[in-house]
Amino acid sequence: MSSNNPIDLADHDLAALQEARDLLGRAQQAAAVLAQWTPEEAKRVAKEVAAALLPRAEFYAEWAVRESRIGKVADKIAKNQIACTLTPTAWDNVALGGVRRNDALRIVEIGRPAGVVVGLSNSTSPVATIIFKTILCLMTRNALVISPHPVALACCTGVTHELQAAIEKAGGPAHALQILTRPTVEATGALMRDARTDVILATGGTPMVRAAYGSGNPAIGVGSGNVPVYVDASADLEAAAKTIVVDKNFDHGSPCSAPSVILLHAGIAAAMQQALIGQGAHVCTEEEALKIQNHAFPGGKFNGKVVGRPAFEIAQAAGVQVSRDCQALICPIANPQAGHVLLKEKLSPILGCVVVPSMDQAIDVARLMLQHSGAGHTSGIHSANAEQAVVWGAALDYYRVVVNGSTVHDSTGANTGLPYTFTIGTGYAGKSSVDCNVGPELLVNWKRVAFPLPGGWAGAMASGAAQPAAPGQMSTLTPELQAMVLRIVQEELEHLR
Repeated sequence: MSSNNPIDLADHDLAALQEARDLLGRAQQAAAVLAQWTPEEAKRVAKEVAAALLPRAEFYAEWAVRESRIGKVADKIAKNQIACTLTPTAWDNVALGGVRRNDALRIVEIGRPAGVVVGLSNSTSPVATIIFKTILCLMTRNALVISPHPVALACCTGVTHELQAAIEKAGGPAHALQILTRPTVEATGALMRDARTDVILATGGTPMVRAAYGSGNPAIGVGSGNVPVYVDASADLEAAAKTIVVDKNFDHGSPCSAPSVILLHAGIAAAMQQALIGQGAHVCTEEEALKIQNHAFPGGKFNGKVVGRPAFEIAQAAGVQVSRDCQALICPIANPQAGHVLLKEKLSPILGCVVVPSMDQAIDVARLMLQHSGAGHTSGIHSANAEQAVVWGAALDYYRVVVNGSTVHDSTGANTGLPYTFTIGTGYAGKSSVDCNVGPELLVNWKRVAFPLPGGWAGAMASGAAQPAAPGQMSTLTPELQAMVLRIVQEELEHLR
């Protein structure tokens, strides 16, 4: 029978909804088993699972690019390797559950896992995102149900099954990780709305993230990127050009933290453009820029076929001649105005370019970009003036400002003090519940048993005990009491289910 038959389509939709219900039922059972683990056991299993997937980084990178036609194999290998190596170790010294006490504040804290997590996976980093979220959930003793992006369904399903086998081999329960094999909009919505879902980890397009927040269940969501990078007159132009081009070419510009528009101080604009050419970028003429624009935004609407594709391929389709090894397409924007399509997110090696007389005008253009997308995400500045970098950060609603570095890598903690992550929260500006780099801490809630402070508030203020305790003031309760309290928490979780 034809797949276009309405009866077939209805059957598919019903099967997808039933699958969503079945996945959540099994996830609840797995969550009950995971809740009985100690935090130490959870971290051990997470490390074993990550180690098992590390040798498969190249295999799944090739599969993801072949299936989705987004990005570069070499860069997806790097993403997969990072997910397998950094994720299980980045929180070695962070308590992700258990029982502890704070002597200064006379508080006993009891960690409680969320339970069942629904994780949305995106199209640009499908495998790395699933590995990342799986390890986060294992470390925090939560069961995970993945709803994959349809363009990468096969590779997402493959890596999920391999991860599940590794979990069981390491001693984890069956169904600790599952995947929706029919990722329809309705089935994904059913997963998110179901009362058995405890929290949603939403990564993907804005409509799906908004749906997560409207599901009635708690959601940890991220927003779209649209990254402006300002290069001022004091910047090291060669270093800035190299960083920007490498960023724009990484995974063919598909990361949401890749530069979207560069803002060049007029005093260095010509020299900076030459530096960009020296790094392999092609600076378009006005005519070429218009051709690129019309191809990437036909009729003003974004052409998804440019996402994660090589610069040469995009230019060729637009009728622009560039070298085969072109790294980025620099498109001048002579008159930046609200609604200009090149001020939007492009998820490709296409890079808008605006020449500005000062940082005030650069801020004005960045604010125009914020009208489209990117609020709360990431911006960058290349400057030798630290005060100017701080002013840039204060003036704009971007919650990560990368100074003289890579917005792609440094925003996720590579060479900065920012926490490592694959999932960037965009805060209230970006309509997200969190403004931080998302980590496993958000998948654990802490109960707090608070005992009276000596002398009440007056005594606490006088002694300074009302201030947050230093790390050295945290101590562990006796093993016997820990075991008893954890057993009570497990019983509570069982009762709720």
